[in-house]
Amino acid sequence: ISYQYDQSWLSKFESDKKTIQTKITFVNINDERYLLKFPFTILELINYLNFNKNVIVIDYNGLILAKDLWKQTSLKNEDSLEILSIAGGG
Repeated sequence: ISYQYDQSWLSKFESDKKTIQTKITFVNINDERYLLKFPFTILELINYLNFNKNVIVIDYNGLILAKDLWKQTSLKNEDSLEILSIAGGG
């Protein structure tokens, strides 16, 4: 059986490629690549992932991000996060 398909969507995709790329965000979290389909702030992501905000530190693109900035810092395409847990010991 021969399968024929319409390739007209290819040119539409190419013309809309820039628009599509601005709506999809790829981020690296703890050295794993993730696709975010919706915009997230750091705080929203931490809440979504169910982290205890009292015992973590966020390395955002190589810098430690102060907790008071989590709510206003939106994740952008190709951002890199390291979520570091603080562990007590003795």
